[in-house]
Amino acid sequence: MERSRSRAHAALGLVNAIGTGGLGAAAALDLWVEVEVWRCSSPRGYTVTRGERVEIHPAILESVSEAAAGLLGRSPGPVCARGSSDIPLEAGLKGSSALVNALLEAVLRLHGVSVGVEELARLGVEAARRAGLTVTGALDDHLAVSGCGGYATDNTRQAIVARMPRVSGYAAVVVPGRRSIRSIDPGSFAKYRRLYMAAWRLLESGDWLSAATVNGAATMLATGGEPGRLLGLLGEEGALAVGVSGKGPAAYIVAGSRGEAERLLEPLAAALGAGEALTARILPCPGGEAGPRP
Repeated sequence: MERSRSRAHAALGLVNAIGTGGLGAAAALDLWVEVEVWRCSSPRGYTVTRGERVEIHPAILESVSEAAAGLLGRSPGPVCARGSSDIPLEAGLKGSSALVNALLEAVLRLHGVSVGVEELARLGVEAARRAGLTVTGALDDHLAVSGCGGYATDNTRQAIVARMPRVSGYAAVVVPGRRSIRSIDPGSFAKYRRLYMAAWRLLESGDWLSAATVNGAATMLATGGEPGRLLGLLGEEGALAVGVSGKGPAAYIVAGSRGEAERLLEPLAAALGAGEALTARILPCPGGEAGPRP
């Protein structure tokens, strides 16, 4: 039986597009999902995600096939899949975007077709919309999970505003539970649009670290958290920025080295309460030039 493989990685949310009304930014993060796909009679699949078996909903596989059909010019037919993932579930670390992109690329490869990061990302947005996995269109997320460095996008227009190939560092991340995209009330984010837009303007000026921090405070407010606990961590030695990734609940501190990030896990966990703790590298583009994944 012919099979095809692909992979994608997590992304760290820098500016939340729900909060801004469509403007978003994310950076590539060194946590991976790998998948294998094959033709079958009806769509089914699973991943083993951080030791937990998770079924891939048939609607996701069907949406991936439908998005691929637009490029192939024909239906690829039902596909089955299995995979493994390091990305915590429903954490805001773009695991769904990574899964969709990896599945799409594997399905296209099964039919002998290869695409670049931007085309894959746009197909990923289409599949995610079909499957009900995105509120805003999330082009920034789908670029970041298959590309490198950071991306800022206008998701309303599906336009790339900026590529940020030199975004780098290490993230200390704590995930205090799960938060489904279907549980999100966009109105609670819209209340803090001025803060989110301040974060976007900082990003446009080139200050992604401050943008992430302001965005994190806004998201803590939007989701009923206490931003003071997060912002207080800026006083920790080695902390370059703090933030909340995507819709959360994953919160992070950006540091300059893995050792500093690992040391900062303790105060981050103490501020947020119990949760899964991990460190990951923010993946810059090789040579600081925008291009494919490292």
